[in-house]
Amino acid sequence: MWDAGQMTSVRPRVAITGASAGIGAAFAHRLAVDGYDLVLIGQDRDRLQAVAEDAARNGAKSQIIVADLATSAGVDQMLDELDLNALSHGAFSMVILNAGVTLAAKVGETDPAEADRVVTLLATGVMRAAERVVPAMVAAGSGQVIIVSSIAAFTPMKKSAIYAASKAFATSYARSVDLEVRPSGVRVLAVCPGYVRTGLHEKAGLGHLRRSVPRFMWLEAEQVVEESLKAVRRGRSVLVPGLVYRITRPFLNLRILQQVWGRLTRRSRS
Repeated sequence: MWDAGQMTSVRPRVAITGASAGIGAAFAHRLAVDGYDLVLIGQDRDRLQAVAEDAARNGAKSQIIVADLATSAGVDQMLDELDLNALSHGAFSMVILNAGVTLAAKVGETDPAEADRVVTLLATGVMRAAERVVPAMVAAGSGQVIIVSSIAAFTPMKKSAIYAASKAFATSYARSVDLEVRPSGVRVLAVCPGYVRTGLHEKAGLGHLRRSVPRFMWLEAEQVVEESLKAVRRGRSVLVPGLVYRITRPFLNLRILQQVWGRLTRRSRS
């Protein structure tokens, strides 16, 4: 472990939000194996500590930042602790904006305060972070930003309007920024997975999806990480992981496919 004043490692460094579980933890494990030191960001210090201990077994040092990224104050706290001056001098090779939740509710049924938190976490907070991280990387002349979005960015989703709109915002933002900064040597990638085996759906009360969604539609977090790292290194601006999603993406706006998807993902009555 290190603190913000002791970052003297010669290993490249990566900052990961939502690092305590799921895709974020999978990124942490893989990048520790690949020779990176880590800045792990999330709300649960104990779980972040467990990820840091796993990383240490692969030779990685970790800094932990505990922040609530569903609030503007939490995003600002994270950015202050990240040390943007170090970013502008090339101290960070990569920043992964992965923190997320899922939300399913009919229009008008989401408490406004909860809706604000979801939009901050998935959309405006991502923009707020990138608006400070990306210019620092441009000043350094290199860097990679991965924004973990969702396949929901490409299709309307019944009872998920806030979630889908937030993901569309993040994806469009990432694509536009990548186009702008590409000549500087900085890359920005939006990763848009479908269903991934993490604890996210269970936390949102959508555990029934494990039973109702066909097995072939589920991705492993490690697959998302593997494809994402390959894509950002190849200079892609958008990635849809998994062959099944790449095949179906062009047809997601067809009404018949939306009806089929709706039947597959309908909340269980049991």
